[in-house]
Amino acid sequence: MSFSSRRRNYLLTPHRRDGLVEWMKKMLMHSFVLDCLETTGGDTFSHFETLIEEHRTLEMEGSNRPSRLKQLVPTVGTFHTRLPLRQAFELYNQKHHLTKRKHIQISFNELRHILNLAQILAMRKNDSETPEMISKAWINASTTSMPSDSLEREKSEENLASDGIQNDGEFNGPKMITFDGDQTLYSDGSNFDSNPNLANYLCSLLKQGVIVAVVTAAGYEYNVEKYEFRLSGLLNYFKAKNLTAEQCERFLLFGGECNYLLALGKDYRLHPVKETGRGGWLTATKYLQDSPGNWSESDIRELLDVAEVAASQSLKDQSMKGRIIRKKRSVGLVPTSNQQIPREALDETVLRCQAQLQLMHNGSGPRIPFCAFNGGRDIWVDVGNKRVGVEVLGAYMGVNPRETLHIGDQFLNTGNDYAARDVCPCVWVTSPDETTYVLKTILRFAGVAYAQSETEKIEAEKILSGNHMTISASHVDFTEVERRTQACQEMDVFTGEMK
Repeated sequence: MSFSSRRRNYLLTPHRRDGLVEWMKKMLMHSFVLDCLETTGGDTFSHFETLIEEHRTLEMEGSNRPSRLKQLVPTVGTFHTRLPLRQAFELYNQKHHLTKRKHIQISFNELRHILNLAQILAMRKNDSETPEMISKAWINASTTSMPSDSLEREKSEENLASDGIQNDGEFNGPKMITFDGDQTLYSDGSNFDSNPNLANYLCSLLKQGVIVAVVTAAGYEYNVEKYEFRLSGLLNYFKAKNLTAEQCERFLLFGGECNYLLALGKDYRLHPVKETGRGGWLTATKYLQDSPGNWSESDIRELLDVAEVAASQSLKDQSMKGRIIRKKRSVGLVPTSNQQIPREALDETVLRCQAQLQLMHNGSGPRIPFCAFNGGRDIWVDVGNKRVGVEVLGAYMGVNPRETLHIGDQFLNTGNDYAARDVCPCVWVTSPDETTYVLKTILRFAGVAYAQSETEKIEAEKILSGNHMTISASHVDFTEVERRTQACQEMDVFTGEMK
């Protein structure tokens, strides 16, 4: 079994699943057993909507009274928007015919997809379309075929108007979308050097005025070339599509969860964003309680010292074939060459680190935010987390958290996307292919034409892989291909060091 598939199975093992989704699944079981899901399924999802809205209302009022949902699911978190779950269920059922099944009940994954769809629907600002219009747009977004030539592509774009979904200027969706890196934009430990559809959708979002940001645990400080290497195919794609300087400025990258902010320049290269002084991102966000601008070096050092001791002890106790790495803002336990650490051992290490850190200062925990997570092949304890990263980005770019959507693959309590749920709406994916599908749906509901012809798709694949035609010559840029191949063989993705 490949690592990526092993990891996806791990994400869905029963004892690790999300409490709300598990409760929803149990509630739907009664209708399934009685063979009446077709008549009662919609009403059950309406009941879920009612409970969630009541929970949201009590939270917004600051009430100490627990909601009915909180009593039923004690681990339930914050909902930043309404969730049109009945509408999402009916759309999903229209495509996948869940209520027609007699032997297999609605699965955890299907409920995750329905929740994702409900969140996408909720992010739309203009909700004036009829259910029939929304349904037609959803069915069209669900098709996997792409127009085969430019004429069919033009027809596809014209069909947006016939769907009743039109783009009238302001993008009818999130103002900012933040993404995890590994297993969300590209395969774990790999680079963005494939998936032309995803590259096309990201480019379309930037052209529509949406802020696109990668919020990644990869922490190479401000060694720009290391981040560029991970995203080299995508940056080449932006260059080939001639994004304007304004569009480029809307693409950002937050490295080390929330520690190193970079922005795309008009030269299609990443550049560190000024930290302090007028216009500096640290200075501009110091009013936020957990902003990195308020952290002291002594608190950072203290947190990393405790994490390093805990990880080292776990490495010794479990006789793992790994090594400890300490960076400026993180501590990691990574496998030695060609070795694989069992996920159970990685989870044990994460939970040990979390427990030891929470014991600091007589049980009150560290003075600054942190994140201890299982990365699939390794574990890391980072100073800061994605809650801070998304919150700081929103404050710096002037975007309301409710107009921000975070897309990631690690929403378990041992994952590093988990913290983002506290500050903005989220979508849970398990692969770059799912991310591609989510963006396709967002664009379709917003009335944005996104289709690529087969010729454009082939050219995009060449651009992403580095095997593309240069602008000034009619031959393949073999020098660039060789450089990237060499870098791939020499770069340590854990440390960013060249071997």
